[in-house]
Amino acid sequence: MNFSRKDLLITGFALLAMFFGAGNLIFPPMLGLQSGENLFWGILGFIITGVGLPFLGVTAVAYAGGDLELLANRVNPTFSKIITTIAILCIGPLLAIPRTAATSFEVAIAPLLNSPDSNTIQITLLVTTIIYFAITLFFVLKPTDLLNNLGKILTPLLLIFLGIIIIKGIINPLGSLAPGTYTNPFAQGFLEGYNTMDAIASVIFGMIIVKGVTAKGISNNAQIAKITMYAGLIAASGLAFIYIGLAYIGATTGSNFTGSNHGEMLSYISQALLGNTGKLVMGLAITLACLTTAIGLVASCGEFFSRLSNYRLSYNTVAIITTLVSFLLANLGLAKILTISAPLLEFVYPIIIVLVILSLFHNFFKGKRIVYQLTIGIITTLVLIDSIYKIGTSLGINLALIGKMLNYLPLYQLGFAWVIPAVLSVIVALFIITES
Repeated sequence: MNFSRKDLLITGFALLAMFFGAGNLIFPPMLGLQSGENLFWGILGFIITGVGLPFLGVTAVAYAGGDLELLANRVNPTFSKIITTIAILCIGPLLAIPRTAATSFEVAIAPLLNSPDSNTIQITLLVTTIIYFAITLFFVLKPTDLLNNLGKILTPLLLIFLGIIIIKGIINPLGSLAPGTYTNPFAQGFLEGYNTMDAIASVIFGMIIVKGVTAKGISNNAQIAKITMYAGLIAASGLAFIYIGLAYIGATTGSNFTGSNHGEMLSYISQALLGNTGKLVMGLAITLACLTTAIGLVASCGEFFSRLSNYRLSYNTVAIITTLVSFLLANLGLAKILTISAPLLEFVYPIIIVLVILSLFHNFFKGKRIVYQLTIGIITTLVLIDSIYKIGTSLGINLALIGKMLNYLPLYQLGFAWVIPAVLSVIVALFIITES
């Protein structure tokens, strides 16, 4: 059966919609503001981790057989279960799901409050998240095509709306580029791209796209991988356009924006360019996009952890637990969620990055397990030590000796301490293969 260009375009936009609804739109404007005149370097770093890596992740999963566990199993079966579980938790109840609710509140509800105090904000957030997760759980426990159809309509409309904002923001800038606050825009942009969590999500979304292509009657693995790669390219192009456009608009706001919150920034841009109506439409559209994403993510968690427990835990039980945990974390607020996510993502991302890159060169080193095991083993150990140091230090534990040792690593201060050890590990593994 042939896969038409129309099918490819629909698949590409479906993948874009998956990436689109997790609240990632809040990051580029603030990145632009803080990069200022160095916007090019800031957005370049962000595009690498926020667009390039997700594209590679989707491609890697497709070429590995369409399953994250198969991809990670190249290291070790136990590692496969652990890293898959961590990935699901990150894009599930620990980070992504509560962030969808917190983002919806910041963009759609908070701007409607008139000079609220902290108690009013907290109570309003509580009420908002109760309603948000009640709707989420209802649709998760009673699957329907309503949300799927809503998503098919909503995503194109949101894309058109964003396109209007971006084009207007470019033609009539809100201001001029001002000096930014980032000391190293490229490194900061690269690390800020971690917050999108799209590289982690890509290995899950890649599985969904492969299943969708297979359902169309395509059975040839090479053709499935090729179609998935092209769909990934379509999604990546859309993401890049949106991220670059929003970052540019953020950079031109300069001193006009007096807030400090990512959600406030997006709301401010909508109002500044399209008035109060634009702000309301943006808030509603993003809330619905986040809601459809939250429903999909809760359902995915229900299926995964039910299967992981050999169905001792039912789908409904896992879905309820996932929703409750997400509800509790969402009430910490967007700023705290982003703060909590930093150390966890700095642990997970290097492992995912290295795993994806190695899988793309799988045939080059003939799939030798030692390359995966040595490289991933060293990187995991390194980022684990770094995470222990950062978390321990934040809790007031004296880990100065560990900190001193970590500072000897090249690029550590930039957040890239894992890069050179990863390269050296691959070289050593290839040398061992050659000698044997």
